[in-house]
Amino acid sequence: MNKRTGRTNVVFCKWQPELLSAFLELGADVYLVLDRYDLFQVEPHDGLAARCRKVYRIGSFDSVEELAAVAADLRTGEPAIDLVLSHNELSQLGAGYLELLLGTATEPSNHVSHRDKRLMKQRVRDAGVATARFRSLPDPTDRAAVAAVAKELRMPVIVKPAAGYGAMSTVRADDVAGFTEAVMNLKLEPLLRSRQLIVEEFVVGTELAVDAIWSHGKPLTFVVHQYHEPRLNMNDPTSLDGSRVYRPDDHPELYGKLRDLHDRVNGALGIRDCATHMEVFVRPDGEIVFSEIAARVGGAWIPGLLSAQLGHSIWHLLAQAALSGTCPLPRPAHRYVAAVHVRPVKPGVISSFPSDSELAAFPGMVSWRQLRHVGERARLNHPSDYYLHIVVGAGSADELEALCRRVAQTFTIDTTAS
Repeated sequence: MNKRTGRTNVVFCKWQPELLSAFLELGADVYLVLDRYDLFQVEPHDGLAARCRKVYRIGSFDSVEELAAVAADLRTGEPAIDLVLSHNELSQLGAGYLELLLGTATEPSNHVSHRDKRLMKQRVRDAGVATARFRSLPDPTDRAAVAAVAKELRMPVIVKPAAGYGAMSTVRADDVAGFTEAVMNLKLEPLLRSRQLIVEEFVVGTELAVDAIWSHGKPLTFVVHQYHEPRLNMNDPTSLDGSRVYRPDDHPELYGKLRDLHDRVNGALGIRDCATHMEVFVRPDGEIVFSEIAARVGGAWIPGLLSAQLGHSIWHLLAQAALSGTCPLPRPAHRYVAAVHVRPVKPGVISSFPSDSELAAFPGMVSWRQLRHVGERARLNHPSDYYLHIVVGAGSADELEALCRRVAQTFTIDTTAS
Protein backbone atom coordinates (compact mmCIF):
# COMPACT_ATOMS: atom_id res chain seq x y z
CA MET A 1 0.00 0.00 0.00
CA ASN A 2 1.21 3.47 -0.87
CA LYS A 3 2.03 5.23 2.42
CA ARG A 4 1.21 8.65 1.01
CA THR A 5 -2.17 7.83 -0.53
CA GLY A 6 -3.19 4.83 1.58
CA ARG A 7 -4.22 3.04 -1.61
CA THR A 8 -3.20 -0.38 -2.92
CA ASN A 9 -1.21 -0.41 -6.17
CA VAL A 10 -2.39 -3.20 -8.47
CA VAL A 11 -1.01 -4.37 -11.82
CA PHE A 12 -4.07 -5.77 -13.60
CA CYS A 13 -3.36 -8.16 -16.49
CA LYS A 14 -5.78 -8.44 -19.43
CA TRP A 15 -9.24 -7.00 -19.91
CA GLN A 16 -11.85 -8.18 -17.40
CA PRO A 17 -14.25 -5.24 -17.01
CA GLU A 18 -16.33 -6.58 -14.09
CA LEU A 19 -13.27 -7.28 -11.96
CA LEU A 20 -11.47 -4.11 -13.04
CA SER A 21 -14.54 -2.04 -12.14
CA ALA A 22 -14.68 -3.66 -8.68
CA PHE A 23 -11.02 -2.80 -7.96
CA LEU A 24 -11.54 0.79 -9.04
CA GLU A 25 -14.73 1.15 -7.00
CA LEU A 26 -12.92 -0.14 -3.91
CA GLY A 27 -10.23 2.51 -4.29
CA ALA A 28 -7.25 0.66 -5.78
CA ASP A 29 -4.71 2.40 -7.99
CA VAL A 30 -4.67 0.19 -11.07
CA TYR A 31 -1.95 -0.15 -13.69
CA LEU A 32 -3.63 -1.94 -16.58
CA VAL A 33 -1.71 -4.18 -19.02
CA LEU A 34 -3.57 -5.06 -22.23
CA ASP A 35 -2.47 -7.28 -25.08
CA ARG A 36 -3.34 -7.11 -28.75
CA TYR A 37 -6.56 -9.12 -28.33
CA ASP A 38 -7.76 -6.99 -25.41
CA LEU A 39 -7.57 -3.78 -27.40
CA PHE A 40 -10.47 -4.94 -29.59
CA GLN A 41 -12.70 -5.14 -26.48
CA VAL A 42 -11.90 -1.96 -24.53
CA GLU A 43 -13.82 0.67 -26.48
CA PRO A 44 -17.38 -0.48 -25.59
CA HIS A 45 -16.58 0.07 -21.89
CA ASP A 46 -16.15 3.82 -22.20
CA GLY A 47 -14.13 5.41 -19.43
CA LEU A 48 -13.14 2.32 -17.43
CA ALA A 49 -9.58 2.13 -18.74
CA ALA A 50 -9.30 5.91 -18.41
CA ARG A 51 -9.79 5.58 -14.63
CA CYS A 52 -6.61 3.52 -14.32
CA ARG A 53 -3.38 5.20 -13.26
CA LYS A 54 -1.68 4.00 -16.42
CA VAL A 55 -2.48 1.68 -19.35
CA TYR A 56 0.26 -0.39 -20.96
CA ARG A 57 -0.38 -1.87 -24.40
CA ILE A 58 1.67 -4.91 -25.41
CA GLY A 59 1.48 -7.39 -28.24
CA SER A 60 1.38 -10.53 -26.11
CA PHE A 61 1.79 -11.74 -22.54
CA ASP A 62 4.22 -14.26 -24.01
CA SER A 63 6.68 -11.48 -24.83
CA VAL A 64 9.45 -11.36 -22.21
CA GLU A 65 10.80 -8.14 -23.70
CA GLU A 66 7.49 -6.29 -23.53
CA LEU A 67 6.77 -7.43 -19.97
CA ALA A 68 10.27 -6.47 -18.86
CA ALA A 69 9.68 -2.99 -20.31
CA VAL A 70 6.44 -2.66 -18.31
CA ALA A 71 8.23 -3.72 -15.13
CA ALA A 72 11.12 -1.35 -15.76
CA ASP A 73 8.78 1.61 -16.21
CA LEU A 74 6.87 0.74 -13.04
CA ARG A 75 10.04 0.32 -10.98
CA THR A 76 11.61 3.58 -12.11
CA GLY A 77 8.68 5.96 -12.13
CA GLU A 78 5.80 4.74 -9.98
CA PRO A 79 5.04 3.70 -6.36
CA ALA A 80 5.90 0.15 -5.35
CA ILE A 81 3.44 -2.43 -6.63
CA ASP A 82 1.52 -4.39 -3.99
CA LEU A 83 -0.27 -6.92 -6.19
CA VAL A 84 -0.08 -8.39 -9.68
CA LEU A 85 -3.40 -9.87 -10.73
CA SER A 86 -4.38 -12.20 -13.57
CA HIS A 87 -7.70 -14.03 -13.88
CA ASN A 88 -7.14 -15.12 -17.46
CA GLU A 89 -5.31 -18.31 -18.41
CA LEU A 90 -3.45 -16.59 -21.25
CA SER A 91 -1.78 -14.07 -18.95
CA GLN A 92 -0.94 -16.39 -16.03
CA LEU A 93 2.68 -16.99 -17.01
CA GLY A 94 3.22 -13.36 -17.97
CA ALA A 95 1.74 -12.18 -14.67
CA GLY A 96 4.03 -14.56 -12.80
CA TYR A 97 7.03 -13.08 -14.61
CA LEU A 98 5.86 -9.57 -13.70
CA GLU A 99 5.54 -10.63 -10.05
CA LEU A 100 9.18 -11.67 -10.01
CA LEU A 101 10.35 -8.48 -11.72
CA LEU A 102 8.29 -6.25 -9.44
CA GLY A 103 9.22 -8.04 -6.22
CA THR A 104 5.75 -9.27 -5.22
CA ALA A 105 6.91 -12.91 -5.55
CA THR A 106 10.26 -14.60 -4.98
CA GLU A 107 9.77 -18.29 -5.92
CA PRO A 108 10.50 -18.44 -9.66
CA SER A 109 8.68 -21.67 -10.53
CA ASN A 110 5.40 -21.33 -8.63
CA HIS A 111 3.59 -19.62 -11.49
CA VAL A 112 4.87 -22.31 -13.88
CA SER A 113 3.47 -25.04 -11.63
CA HIS A 114 0.08 -23.32 -11.77
CA ARG A 115 0.00 -23.78 -15.54
CA ASP A 116 2.13 -26.77 -16.53
CA LYS A 117 0.36 -29.90 -15.33
CA ARG A 118 3.56 -31.98 -15.22
CA LEU A 119 5.30 -29.78 -12.63
CA MET A 120 1.96 -29.24 -10.90
CA LYS A 121 1.27 -32.98 -10.48
CA GLN A 122 4.83 -33.77 -9.48
CA ARG A 123 4.78 -31.20 -6.68
CA VAL A 124 1.33 -32.23 -5.49
CA ARG A 125 2.22 -35.92 -5.55
CA ASP A 126 5.41 -35.21 -3.59
CA ALA A 127 3.18 -33.58 -0.95
CA GLY A 128 1.36 -36.87 -0.45
CA VAL A 129 -1.73 -36.16 -2.55
CA ALA A 130 -3.00 -38.90 -4.85
CA THR A 131 -2.74 -38.10 -8.56
CA ALA A 132 -3.11 -40.12 -11.73
CA ARG A 133 0.12 -41.71 -12.95
CA PHE A 134 1.48 -39.61 -15.80
CA ARG A 135 4.36 -39.20 -18.23
CA SER A 136 5.71 -36.18 -20.06
CA LEU A 137 5.77 -36.26 -23.86
CA PRO A 138 7.70 -33.16 -24.98
CA ASP A 139 7.93 -34.24 -28.64
CA PRO A 140 4.81 -36.03 -29.95
CA THR A 141 6.67 -36.89 -33.18
CA ASP A 142 9.29 -38.94 -31.28
CA ARG A 143 8.01 -42.46 -31.96
CA ALA A 144 10.39 -44.07 -29.47
CA ALA A 145 9.18 -41.75 -26.71
CA VAL A 146 5.55 -42.44 -27.62
CA ALA A 147 6.18 -46.19 -27.46
CA ALA A 148 7.92 -45.84 -24.09
CA VAL A 149 4.98 -43.92 -22.62
CA ALA A 150 2.55 -46.53 -23.95
CA LYS A 151 4.57 -49.25 -22.25
CA GLU A 152 4.80 -47.47 -18.89
CA LEU A 153 1.15 -46.42 -18.45
CA ARG A 154 -2.02 -48.49 -18.15
CA MET A 155 -4.72 -47.90 -20.74
CA PRO A 156 -7.01 -46.03 -21.06
CA VAL A 157 -5.10 -42.75 -20.92
CA ILE A 158 -5.82 -39.07 -21.37
CA VAL A 159 -3.68 -37.08 -23.82
CA LYS A 160 -3.64 -33.31 -23.45
CA PRO A 161 -1.42 -30.22 -23.69
CA ALA A 162 0.92 -29.89 -20.71
CA ALA A 163 -0.14 -26.25 -20.28
CA GLY A 164 -3.65 -26.47 -21.70
CA TYR A 165 -6.96 -25.37 -20.21
CA GLY A 166 -10.70 -25.77 -20.67
CA ALA A 167 -10.40 -29.39 -21.91
CA MET A 168 -9.11 -28.05 -25.24
CA SER A 169 -7.25 -30.57 -27.41
CA THR A 170 -7.90 -33.30 -24.83
CA VAL A 171 -8.66 -36.86 -25.93
CA ARG A 172 -9.04 -40.29 -24.36
CA ALA A 173 -7.30 -43.34 -25.82
CA ASP A 174 -8.49 -46.80 -24.79
CA ASP A 175 -5.60 -48.89 -26.12
CA VAL A 176 -2.06 -48.57 -27.40
CA ALA A 177 -3.10 -48.26 -31.03
CA GLY A 178 -5.60 -45.54 -30.18
CA PHE A 179 -3.02 -43.73 -28.04
CA THR A 180 -0.44 -43.73 -30.83
CA GLU A 181 -3.00 -42.43 -33.29
CA ALA A 182 -4.24 -39.77 -30.87
CA VAL A 183 -0.73 -38.43 -30.25
CA MET A 184 0.21 -38.31 -33.91
CA ASN A 185 -3.06 -36.66 -34.98
CA LEU A 186 -3.75 -34.35 -32.03
CA LYS A 187 -4.64 -30.87 -33.24
CA LEU A 188 -3.69 -28.22 -30.71
CA GLU A 189 -5.76 -25.05 -30.49
CA PRO A 190 -3.94 -21.98 -31.89
CA LEU A 191 -4.12 -20.25 -28.48
CA LEU A 192 -1.86 -22.93 -26.99
CA ARG A 193 1.76 -21.91 -27.50
CA SER A 194 3.61 -24.95 -26.17
CA ARG A 195 3.24 -28.18 -28.14
CA GLN A 196 4.42 -30.42 -25.29
CA LEU A 197 1.97 -33.01 -23.95
CA ILE A 198 1.15 -34.82 -20.74
CA VAL A 199 -0.24 -38.36 -20.83
CA GLU A 200 -2.01 -39.63 -17.72
CA GLU A 201 -3.93 -42.73 -16.76
CA PHE A 202 -7.69 -42.39 -16.85
CA VAL A 203 -9.32 -42.10 -13.41
CA VAL A 204 -12.73 -43.69 -12.87
CA GLY A 205 -14.85 -41.57 -10.56
CA THR A 206 -17.10 -38.55 -10.07
CA GLU A 207 -15.58 -35.33 -11.37
CA LEU A 208 -15.84 -32.40 -8.95
CA ALA A 209 -14.63 -28.81 -9.01
CA VAL A 210 -13.69 -26.66 -6.02
CA ASP A 211 -13.65 -22.88 -6.35
CA ALA A 212 -12.22 -20.88 -3.46
CA ILE A 213 -10.83 -17.48 -2.51
CA TRP A 214 -7.78 -17.53 -0.22
CA SER A 215 -6.21 -14.92 2.03
CA HIS A 216 -3.00 -15.71 3.95
CA GLY A 217 -3.60 -19.38 3.23
CA LYS A 218 -7.13 -19.42 4.71
CA PRO A 219 -10.31 -19.88 2.64
CA LEU A 220 -12.68 -16.92 2.57
CA THR A 221 -15.04 -18.87 0.30
CA PHE A 222 -15.10 -22.58 -0.55
CA VAL A 223 -17.63 -23.98 -3.04
CA VAL A 224 -17.77 -27.57 -4.32
CA HIS A 225 -19.72 -28.32 -7.48
CA GLN A 226 -20.17 -31.36 -9.70
CA TYR A 227 -20.19 -31.28 -13.49
CA HIS A 228 -23.49 -32.59 -14.85
CA GLU A 229 -21.46 -34.88 -17.08
CA PRO A 230 -17.68 -35.44 -17.38
CA ARG A 231 -15.92 -32.65 -19.25
CA LEU A 232 -14.56 -35.17 -21.74
CA ASN A 233 -18.16 -35.83 -22.83
CA MET A 234 -18.57 -32.21 -23.91
CA ASN A 235 -17.32 -32.94 -27.42
CA ASP A 236 -20.85 -34.27 -27.89
CA PRO A 237 -23.09 -31.17 -28.14
CA THR A 238 -26.13 -33.13 -26.90
CA SER A 239 -24.51 -33.76 -23.48
CA LEU A 240 -25.77 -31.69 -20.54
CA ASP A 241 -23.07 -29.11 -19.90
CA GLY A 242 -22.65 -27.17 -16.65
CA SER A 243 -22.47 -27.99 -12.95
CA ARG A 244 -24.47 -27.99 -9.71
CA VAL A 245 -23.34 -26.91 -6.24
CA TYR A 246 -22.92 -29.38 -3.38
CA ARG A 247 -24.24 -27.79 -0.19
CA PRO A 248 -21.81 -28.12 2.73
CA ASP A 249 -24.56 -29.33 5.09
CA ASP A 250 -25.46 -32.12 2.65
CA HIS A 251 -21.82 -33.23 2.23
CA PRO A 252 -19.92 -32.32 5.44
CA GLU A 253 -17.47 -35.23 5.27
CA LEU A 254 -16.61 -34.54 1.63
CA TYR A 255 -16.07 -30.85 2.35
CA GLY A 256 -13.75 -31.74 5.22
CA LYS A 257 -11.67 -34.07 3.04
CA LEU A 258 -11.46 -31.53 0.24
CA ARG A 259 -10.36 -28.78 2.66
CA ASP A 260 -7.55 -30.99 3.94
CA LEU A 261 -6.50 -31.96 0.42
CA HIS A 262 -6.63 -28.34 -0.77
CA ASP A 263 -4.36 -27.24 2.07
CA ARG A 264 -1.73 -29.77 0.96
CA VAL A 265 -2.08 -28.72 -2.67
CA ASN A 266 -1.72 -25.06 -1.72
CA GLY A 267 1.40 -25.80 0.29
CA ALA A 268 2.95 -27.72 -2.59
CA LEU A 269 2.26 -24.97 -5.12
CA GLY A 270 2.82 -21.85 -3.01
CA ILE A 271 -0.83 -20.74 -3.09
CA ARG A 272 -1.77 -18.26 -0.35
CA ASP A 273 -3.58 -15.16 -1.63
CA CYS A 274 -5.64 -15.71 -4.76
CA ALA A 275 -8.67 -17.46 -6.20
CA THR A 276 -8.36 -21.11 -7.22
CA HIS A 277 -10.26 -23.53 -9.41
CA MET A 278 -9.35 -27.14 -8.57
CA GLU A 279 -10.66 -30.33 -10.16
CA VAL A 280 -10.62 -33.76 -8.53
CA PHE A 281 -12.07 -37.22 -9.01
CA VAL A 282 -13.79 -39.16 -6.25
CA ARG A 283 -13.23 -42.87 -6.90
CA PRO A 284 -15.99 -45.42 -6.17
CA ASP A 285 -14.08 -46.42 -2.99
CA GLY A 286 -14.12 -42.79 -1.77
CA GLU A 287 -10.47 -41.94 -2.49
CA ILE A 288 -10.01 -38.42 -3.81
CA VAL A 289 -7.57 -38.05 -6.72
CA PHE A 290 -6.20 -34.63 -7.61
CA SER A 291 -6.59 -33.69 -11.28
CA GLU A 292 -5.44 -30.08 -11.70
CA ILE A 293 -5.71 -26.54 -10.35
CA ALA A 294 -5.64 -23.00 -11.72
CA ALA A 295 -4.70 -19.92 -9.68
CA ARG A 296 -7.74 -17.99 -10.87
CA VAL A 297 -11.51 -18.11 -10.63
CA GLY A 298 -13.12 -20.83 -12.76
CA GLY A 299 -14.19 -19.81 -16.24
CA ALA A 300 -17.28 -20.32 -18.40
CA TRP A 301 -20.51 -20.44 -16.31
CA ILE A 302 -18.65 -20.71 -12.99
CA PRO A 303 -18.55 -16.96 -12.11
CA GLY A 304 -22.34 -16.82 -12.45
CA LEU A 305 -22.76 -20.01 -10.44
CA LEU A 306 -20.48 -18.72 -7.66
CA SER A 307 -22.25 -15.36 -7.55
CA ALA A 308 -25.58 -17.16 -7.10
CA GLN A 309 -24.22 -19.48 -4.40
CA LEU A 310 -22.37 -16.76 -2.48
CA GLY A 311 -25.05 -14.09 -2.93
CA HIS A 312 -22.57 -11.46 -4.08
CA SER A 313 -20.85 -10.74 -7.38
CA ILE A 314 -17.81 -13.00 -7.51
CA TRP A 315 -15.88 -10.16 -9.13
CA HIS A 316 -16.58 -7.84 -6.20
CA LEU A 317 -15.65 -10.63 -3.76
CA LEU A 318 -12.33 -11.19 -5.54
CA ALA A 319 -11.46 -7.50 -5.37
CA GLN A 320 -12.53 -7.18 -1.74
CA ALA A 321 -10.52 -10.25 -0.75
CA ALA A 322 -7.41 -9.00 -2.52
CA LEU A 323 -7.60 -5.52 -0.98
CA SER A 324 -8.87 -6.26 2.53
CA GLY A 325 -8.49 -10.01 3.16
CA THR A 326 -12.21 -10.29 3.90
CA CYS A 327 -15.43 -11.51 2.27
CA PRO A 328 -19.04 -11.21 3.49
CA LEU A 329 -20.93 -14.31 4.60
CA PRO A 330 -22.67 -16.28 1.81
CA ARG A 331 -26.28 -15.46 0.94
CA PRO A 332 -27.35 -18.11 -1.63
CA ALA A 333 -29.96 -17.03 -4.16
CA HIS A 334 -31.66 -20.41 -3.65
CA ARG A 335 -31.06 -23.38 -1.38
CA TYR A 336 -29.75 -25.30 -4.42
CA VAL A 337 -28.17 -23.67 -7.47
CA ALA A 338 -26.79 -24.95 -10.77
CA ALA A 339 -25.64 -23.71 -14.16
CA VAL A 340 -26.35 -25.01 -17.65
CA HIS A 341 -24.47 -24.16 -20.82
CA VAL A 342 -26.84 -24.04 -23.80
CA ARG A 343 -25.19 -24.49 -27.19
CA PRO A 344 -26.20 -25.40 -30.74
CA VAL A 345 -26.51 -29.06 -31.64
CA LYS A 346 -25.00 -28.59 -35.10
CA PRO A 347 -22.21 -26.34 -36.43
CA GLY A 348 -23.18 -23.50 -38.73
CA VAL A 349 -24.21 -19.86 -38.68
CA ILE A 350 -26.24 -18.92 -35.61
CA SER A 351 -29.77 -17.98 -36.68
CA SER A 352 -31.58 -17.54 -33.34
CA PHE A 353 -31.07 -17.17 -29.58
CA PRO A 354 -33.63 -17.34 -26.76
CA SER A 355 -34.96 -13.86 -26.00
CA ASP A 356 -34.37 -12.05 -22.71
CA SER A 357 -38.10 -12.14 -21.99
CA GLU A 358 -38.21 -15.92 -22.47
CA LEU A 359 -35.23 -16.39 -20.21
CA ALA A 360 -36.56 -14.03 -17.52
CA ALA A 361 -39.90 -15.90 -17.40
CA PHE A 362 -38.33 -19.30 -16.80
CA PRO A 363 -39.01 -20.64 -13.27
CA GLY A 364 -36.04 -20.55 -10.92
CA MET A 365 -34.03 -18.28 -13.23
CA VAL A 366 -31.19 -16.48 -11.43
CA SER A 367 -29.10 -15.06 -14.28
CA TRP A 368 -27.94 -15.65 -17.82
CA ARG A 369 -25.06 -14.52 -19.99
CA GLN A 370 -25.07 -14.59 -23.79
CA LEU A 371 -21.58 -14.95 -25.23
CA ARG A 372 -22.32 -15.23 -28.96
CA HIS A 373 -24.71 -13.50 -31.38
CA VAL A 374 -26.90 -14.20 -34.38
CA GLY A 375 -24.78 -14.25 -37.53
CA GLU A 376 -21.66 -15.64 -35.86
CA ARG A 377 -20.39 -19.09 -36.77
CA ALA A 378 -20.77 -21.96 -34.33
CA ARG A 379 -17.89 -24.40 -34.76
CA LEU A 380 -18.40 -26.75 -31.79
CA ASN A 381 -14.78 -27.81 -32.15
CA HIS A 382 -13.87 -28.06 -28.45
CA PRO A 383 -15.63 -28.17 -25.04
CA SER A 384 -14.78 -24.54 -24.23
CA ASP A 385 -16.68 -23.12 -27.20
CA TYR A 386 -19.35 -21.25 -25.20
CA TYR A 387 -22.70 -19.70 -26.19
CA LEU A 388 -25.27 -19.15 -23.42
CA HIS A 389 -24.74 -19.68 -19.67
CA ILE A 390 -27.85 -19.99 -17.51
CA VAL A 391 -27.95 -20.15 -13.70
CA VAL A 392 -31.06 -21.50 -11.96
CA GLY A 393 -32.10 -22.32 -8.40
CA ALA A 394 -34.56 -24.59 -6.60
CA GLY A 395 -35.64 -25.68 -3.13
CA SER A 396 -34.38 -29.26 -3.35
CA ALA A 397 -31.72 -31.29 -5.13
CA ASP A 398 -34.34 -33.27 -7.06
CA GLU A 399 -36.12 -30.12 -8.20
CA LEU A 400 -32.82 -28.67 -9.33
CA GLU A 401 -31.91 -31.77 -11.33
CA ALA A 402 -35.25 -31.65 -13.15
CA LEU A 403 -34.90 -27.90 -13.72
CA CYS A 404 -31.49 -28.31 -15.37
CA ARG A 405 -32.90 -30.92 -17.77
CA ARG A 406 -35.80 -28.60 -18.50
CA VAL A 407 -33.43 -25.72 -19.29
CA ALA A 408 -31.65 -27.87 -21.86
CA GLN A 409 -34.95 -28.94 -23.41
CA THR A 410 -36.60 -25.49 -23.39
CA PHE A 411 -33.88 -23.24 -24.74
CA THR A 412 -32.24 -23.86 -28.11
CA ILE A 413 -29.76 -22.05 -30.33
CA ASP A 414 -30.48 -22.66 -33.98
CA THR A 415 -27.92 -22.72 -36.77
CA THR A 416 -28.07 -22.79 -40.56
CA ALA A 417 -25.65 -24.50 -42.88
CA SER A 418 -24.43 -21.32 -44.56
